[in-house]
Amino acid sequence: MKRRRDDIRLWTDQQIFGGLEILKASCVEFRYPLHSHEVFVIAALRDGAQKHQIARYRGVAYPGTVMIIPPGQVHTGESAERDTGWDYSALYPNPDVLEALSRELFRDSGGSLDFGTKMLIEDPELAARLIESCEIAEHSPDAVEREEAVYGALDVMIKRYGQRTGKGSFRKAPDARIRHALDYIHAHFHERLRLKDIAEHVDLSEFHFMRTFKAQMNVTVHCYLTQVRLDAAKVLLAAGNPTADAAVSTGFYDQSHFTGSFRRYFGVTPSRYATACR
Repeated sequence: MKRRRDDIRLWTDQQIFGGLEILKASCVEFRYPLHSHEVFVIAALRDGAQKHQIARYRGVAYPGTVMIIPPGQVHTGESAERDTGWDYSALYPNPDVLEALSRELFRDSGGSLDFGTKMLIEDPELAARLIESCEIAEHSPDAVEREEAVYGALDVMIKRYGQRTGKGSFRKAPDARIRHALDYIHAHFHERLRLKDIAEHVDLSEFHFMRTFKAQMNVTVHCYLTQVRLDAAKVLLAAGNPTADAAVSTGFYDQSHFTGSFRRYFGVTPSRYATACR
């Protein structure tokens, strides 16, 4: 019996929501490191079993399961069973997009969109709808068909599990100093930053800053900075910029360092991602 291999396809479709990232993956050996996104992760399991950690919660997802992970929520993912792997599809919509959709659906409600704290939902019908939308987004040459498929799946998800409340984000907001540190990182990620630079900006010692950042963000400073750089690089790659230029422009030491980091976090090389974007 031939052993399965990792097969991960990640791309951005500029004609959906002005730029929607989409994923279709079959993972066996690949393991997602602890990371987060500034967008929603809407994932549906197609086959196998995925072991994961979302914030402090650990669990296993099976076919028919839908994950709704809000922005900023750290998570991991790997195969629940040795040599078996898991197949899934995912959409990564910007919070503003889902907020706009929810305002149209719940016209008489105030507040903001909230999916509650349950991020793992057993809903085979919705899972199938999300998987189908990703298939259409991958294969259809017709932008209207791709947009309608994604809109339709997200519409069903929001109607079933969304509500407009004043509760805000599932993740507790960081304190003022860490928020200032995040702003500094986003403004200077393309530079050769040192931990001392960021800590001094928020008037903390390096050691105190490292501990406080990890406690509030659930990832290290280096991990967060790497993610910011990679997200910025994806924007450049999707726009058609060469891999070498994307690496230099986002603060990586060289193209090899950039490629290794990109593959570790996303399971694909920068060049493969760039080629898949449209």
